[in-house]
Amino acid sequence: MSTNTGQFLNSQIEKAIEKNPLIVTSDMPLTEAINQLSQAREEDEGIDAVTESNQSIKPSKRSSCLLVVENNQLLGILTERDIVRLITQEISIENLKINDVMTRQLITIVASDIENILTVVNCFRQHKIRHLPVLSKTGELVGLITVTSLRNSLKSVDLLKHRQVKEVMTTNVIHGSPDLSIFALAEKMAKYQVSSIVIVRTDPQQQLYPIGIVTERDIVQFQALGMNIRQFRASKVMSTPLHSLTPFDSLWVAHQKMQRLRVKRLVVCGSNDQLLGIVTQTSLLENLNTVDMYGMIQILQQEVDRLQTEKIEMLHRNNNHLEQKVQHLQESVNRLEQHNQEMATINQMIDFLQACEKIEDTKKMLAEFIKKLFPDFSGIVLSRDEDNNKFESVSHYGNLAHSEMLLEFSHCSALRHQQIHIASNTQPELFCSHVHQKPQITGTICIPLLSQGKVWGIFYLQSELPQGISNYQQQLARTVAEQISLGLYNLKLREKLRNESIRDSLTGLFNRRYLDESLKQEIIKAKRYQQPLSIIMVDVDHFKQFNDTYGHDVGDIVLQKIAHFLQTKVRKYDIVCRYGGEEMTVILTNTTLEIAQKRADMICSGVSKLSLQNQGETLLYITVSLGVACFPLHGTTGEQIIQRADEALYQAKKAGRNRVVLYQLKQ
Repeated sequence: MSTNTGQFLNSQIEKAIEKNPLIVTSDMPLTEAINQLSQAREEDEGIDAVTESNQSIKPSKRSSCLLVVENNQLLGILTERDIVRLITQEISIENLKINDVMTRQLITIVASDIENILTVVNCFRQHKIRHLPVLSKTGELVGLITVTSLRNSLKSVDLLKHRQVKEVMTTNVIHGSPDLSIFALAEKMAKYQVSSIVIVRTDPQQQLYPIGIVTERDIVQFQALGMNIRQFRASKVMSTPLHSLTPFDSLWVAHQKMQRLRVKRLVVCGSNDQLLGIVTQTSLLENLNTVDMYGMIQILQQEVDRLQTEKIEMLHRNNNHLEQKVQHLQESVNRLEQHNQEMATINQMIDFLQACEKIEDTKKMLAEFIKKLFPDFSGIVLSRDEDNNKFESVSHYGNLAHSEMLLEFSHCSALRHQQIHIASNTQPELFCSHVHQKPQITGTICIPLLSQGKVWGIFYLQSELPQGISNYQQQLARTVAEQISLGLYNLKLREKLRNESIRDSLTGLFNRRYLDESLKQEIIKAKRYQQPLSIIMVDVDHFKQFNDTYGHDVGDIVLQKIAHFLQTKVRKYDIVCRYGGEEMTVILTNTTLEIAQKRADMICSGVSKLSLQNQGETLLYITVSLGVACFPLHGTTGEQIIQRADEALYQAKKAGRNRVVLYQLKQ
């Protein structure tokens, strides 16, 4: 092998080693380790972005494992698969530490023993592993090679273009129905030792059609969120829609698609979208032929040498012609750099959307990402409001009219026909009715955002450039819309799941769990800024009598009316919770005892005007008793303030109900 070829292979090894893997100590609680894994991300070598100052920006770190290191020595490893196995064994993890469950018998490799990239590939094959720690001669940790980092390091090696997906795909796909629980999926992963379960629907002919996927990483994240994995079903949490391959796609297409979408696996579908198999990054590596790899590298090196020789000859023959070719090459390089920067920006946008907790968090930064990709355009992302069936702005930038910030379903051709709609000023009659037709607008593109066949949003761009919107920009807009649709829909799903876990199902108020967590944080904030914090405990008078006389359905209606009333009478940053039974709690941040008393009096008076009627006849009148306590006057912890407010509530009940009582310090 030539020196240049050896250097080529060595550069691939350097790219494959993650220099900063996630490192923890053996005494870390297992719950904290699960949280770290659920928040982490595997490093992708191909998504560095370049800023205007030419400084590289690394994406957020991902990892599917934790390395346990103490005194510079590697002690063990904990992977997502280990966590899934523990979950299926139904072992209580609350008191466990990493030391109790980590794998100690490790397969490692010394950096100086790595002759070339094939050494690593063979090690993965021989030991059937997905993580390979790299050590120095003295046993210190140098870095980590994963299947993902190894696959990414092969991006410039032309080895996969002449083999097809059907040659390497796994046809026996481990799958499950949408009705399976998360726990059942985890059991399947552990039983068959796979990293994902494809969620399918079955037609009457028993043909399988993929509709989603759940991975080991998803299971770890659900565990970290404290979700009831026996209760939630696959249909609620699966990643969808799926990206797929055909059996006749090349492995190079599969490799590129995995990199672009930042995934480790792709399903293979037939002409009717039926499930045929699955391709993973492991199967890509396992099917690299050693002889082919060496041969291709030699061919590449020969091609480089040949081009260098031709370049010298062309310099002698026709310098002008060479310069012209160099210019064309430079233009190609520039286009490639532009494309790489665009892909890096899209990947940063994907990371950003995955890191957000609420749709509102995306408002400013999402527009900045789109503006970076389409700097000379104006753009907007709109989301469907299920209550009024209108589309409202999530994020926008540029010179847009107010009429373009809010539109109805009928205003946009893309929404009506559920397909991309492109228009230009050469045929102005094709512009949608929501487009504010200024003379300088030369082109528009409307792309519906779909999920599971339903339109839930729209991505809209308008151009004032003389050339309108080019074919390349149209294709880029499609790619961006696809990622926005996937990211925002998953964000909506996560937000829905989170709300379900912190909201009381009857009243819509925050539940007791949320109260305990929020009060703890608000007390810390009040101490830091030396601000008061007041609590009002609210209890429905004669509630048992309502239930006994009119039934529990009427009692539920009473609780709902009071809950709705409380939500309309507090500030947006105050917190209203259902404490338990007919008792509710209001946390008033930065509020003195005097102001809290006025607020409680207003609530007491307002509730007394509420009534429950049936066909115009009043069934009953509603009143409440309220107890008020204030931090730091009545206590220094949330538990103390709650207790004091509850004591005041008891005094209000004792004094005759339908009144407000402030807690009095005992002399």
